[in-house]
Amino acid sequence: MNMVVVYKANPESVQTVLGLLRKKGFNPSTLENPSSAAVLSGAGHATYLISITVPREEAEGAKSVLRKWDKARQSEAEQITGKLAGQLLFSAMVVAVLAIIFLFMGILWDNVALLFVIWLVVFALLAKVVK
Repeated sequence: MNMVVVYKANPESVQTVLGLLRKKGFNPSTLENPSSAAVLSGAGHATYLISITVPREEAEGAKSVLRKWDKARQSEAEQITGKLAGQLLFSAMVVAVLAIIFLFMGILWDNVALLFVIWLVVFALLAKVVK
């Protein structure tokens, strides 16, 4: 059987992609062993891609399904980042006001780490409210 690479997935999403293709009636397989990615760590893990193949006669259909899946994932990510933009701006403004207050009090440079922690907590709390 002549196999064609239709997608290159990171190790975390290989099983999701294989499951999606199988659910749609395709016969996917991988060129590389997905479990070998588990031994990688750090930057090598982030850049390691596993090639997903299907029989040549299924290639166009599989690519179409994967394009739709990718588009849905991208729009979901855009929605989430769009929702969080307001919280990011608000938390940055809170920290900017505190930074100005600290500057006038003469304690800004001593509390830069505290400002970061305050920003992180405010952003996390606001993000949780949106979720």
